[in-house]
Amino acid sequence: MRKITILFLLISSVVISQCPNPTITSWAMTGTTAEIGGTNDASITSYEIQYNEGSTFTPGTPAPAGVQTFTFASFPASLSGLSMSTDYYFTIRSICASDTGSWYDNGSNGPDLWTTTADCPNSLPYFNDFETASCWPFGPQWHTNNGSPGNYWAYNTDATGNTYAKSESWTQQQGALNPDCWVVFGPIDMGGVTDAKLSFKVRGVDPAWCQENYTIYFGGSSNITLLENSPYTFTETIASGSDACGDSWAYREFNILGYSDNDGYIALRHHGVSDMFQIHFDDMELTSTVSTAEIENIEMDIYPNPTNNVLNIKSDLKYIGINYSVIDNSGKVVLTGLITSNLTTINTELLSEGIYLLSAGDNIKRKFIVMR
Repeated sequence: MRKITILFLLISSVVISQCPNPTITSWAMTGTTAEIGGTNDASITSYEIQYNEGSTFTPGTPAPAGVQTFTFASFPASLSGLSMSTDYYFTIRSICASDTGSWYDNGSNGPDLWTTTADCPNSLPYFNDFETASCWPFGPQWHTNNGSPGNYWAYNTDATGNTYAKSESWTQQQGALNPDCWVVFGPIDMGGVTDAKLSFKVRGVDPAWCQENYTIYFGGSSNITLLENSPYTFTETIASGSDACGDSWAYREFNILGYSDNDGYIALRHHGVSDMFQIHFDDMELTSTVSTAEIENIEMDIYPNPTNNVLNIKSDLKYIGINYSVIDNSGKVVLTGLITSNLTTINTELLSEGIYLLSAGDNIKRKFIVMR
């Protein structure tokens, strides 16, 4: 009887001293870091993360070959040195004075998948407001001039601090120019997207000399010759007195239907004009034109996208009761909530204009744009 009692006490001691799982309250990705928030526990001396780029793994002690380890004493913590726009698999456990806890994940029975952000947009919904200087392409094949004497597209900032793309057909120093200037943006991930819409703002900034000519191309290559032969183009000569003539921005859009390439490239071309002044572009946006009927067949989708003050989450019934997070382009969690029905509404009126990520459940991620 004494031996049984001692054995029971030993088993009880092991159970009572078991190291608790970490309590994670936020997990956000930036371009090069994972930012982890949680509730600290006095019984936990440290936390260990094991992570791997591109493929899942089975955690262990020591970490499997090629799997990296990150240890920290308390929340919040920041894991740095990651690559931009890259998939990573993470798992975490607690370490106590007497033992270690189990590897912890978000219910996926293995390391969780998280993706670092990109400095420049590379997937739908695509939005480029030219505010990030590092996203401006330089040199062939991305940025070239075939005009004579001609000049290149420029990344320009006005007196209000707004940045935009600019090309000239006249300068005070050189007089009349004959531009044939190209600038190409991409690649943009178009996998599974057959129908899309490309929109932008444009202006011929001098109302007395606004008749600039331009073409926008969309295609599956950065090669200018191939883009020039793309069926997806929009051409305009800005008319005197039109909505694009002068310092106010005009809105333009065109549809891209039946697209079949996995990648997409947007090219701006200023050409076929001389002796005017300047053409400006801003707020390029590419979105999928998914219909309401198609949304019915998707487990989770969001609309309208872009949005202004309200974002709707349409989801399968199995996601009711799942938490969601809204993450801004820097990786900061700016909104959290609960999916309460198959149609949940989020108030986005306090969010600034920009690109956001909705994260919900087991690796459900949807990008959306707030635009006013």
